[in-house]
Amino acid sequence: MSCIIKCSPIPSASFPISETAENNINWDTIINLDHWALVRDKEVARKMTKFMEISTIGVSKEAQLRAAKILGMICDSCLDPTLDNFFEYNKSVMIERWQRLRQVVKANDYFFTLPKYPLQYCLFTRSFYETHPAFAWLMCKGSEDDLEKLLKGHNILTRSGKKFGSNPKCVRLSMLSRDEDFNIFLQRLMVIQRVTNAN
Repeated sequence: MSCIIKCSPIPSASFPISETAENNINWDTIINLDHWALVRDKEVARKMTKFMEISTIGVSKEAQLRAAKILGMICDSCLDPTLDNFFEYNKSVMIERWQRLRQVVKANDYFFTLPKYPLQYCLFTRSFYETHPAFAWLMCKGSEDDLEKLLKGHNILTRSGKKFGSNPKCVRLSMLSRDEDFNIFLQRLMVIQRVTNAN
């Protein structure tokens, strides 16, 4: 028997569930609005619930009810075939964004590169698909030593690989921005490519 518990934020992305959970607590994130866990042990679930009661004393009942309503709608979307499935919709958005980013990078593949993720079998959907993370690692193949600085000069905010113990020729960028922001990001990235192609 599992219990769903609201809990502290832990980031997630669009990854296939490639193996059975061996642990007693499974974490996930829902649109950065709420966080939940599946807990097998009733005593652990009880303690987590008590902790959440104490730690959410300052959270309004309205916010808690809204979060519960969102979770209910997500569950309904998975069970009711007349509704758009929440997880399928998010997966399709991430696939489309990664395809568009890969097209832009491919147009200038001598300057930028992205990692390629292998197909993995997902036990939840019972199908193979590529991972589409919430963050992309963009790498500069050119002579630029600081990709974050170059992108910032074109009004593209990223996190340098240095902040993650990696090379400053790499940056981490979010794939979770609003549609308008993502479109502007791709346009600005294409401008950088035109400038590097001209040189």
